Amino acid sequence: MKTATGWVVALMLCALLGMGALGCNTFKGMGKDIEKGGEGIQNAAENTQHRHGHHQSQPYTITASAESGGSISPSGSTRISYGSRQTFTITASTGYHVADVLVDGKSEGARTRYAFDNVTDNHTISALFTANPK
Repeated sequence: MKTATGWVVALMLCALLGMGALGCNTFKGMGKDIEKGGEGIQNAAENTQHRHGHHQSQPYTITASAESGGSISPSGSTRISYGSRQTFTITASTGYHVADVLVDGKSEGARTRYAFDNVTDNHTISALFTANPK
């Protein structure tokens, strides 16, 4: 911390005495670099607070459901910790096939597996099935 304080004092002296005094030309442009560094430190601190504050302390819920004609596993509400991964398996009953999988209301197509990676919010997943043609 002494080094940073020394630089700040030197920059202040250069500002007061003029850039030519005391070899202050070597400090030219350093203020912007220091300012950028400060912004980077501030951004890192805010990101750390965001990740380690409220968001990481609470578990998230993924609610899974399947209409008739098949199942999804795990089903119901699954609690997930921040940044975790959860995979769901969709299985059609005999005489049915997977028609669509909806994740947060958006179609993900007819698939038999879906994984939520890096969970940072609550989600829903719904499996839809259709009877096979006879």
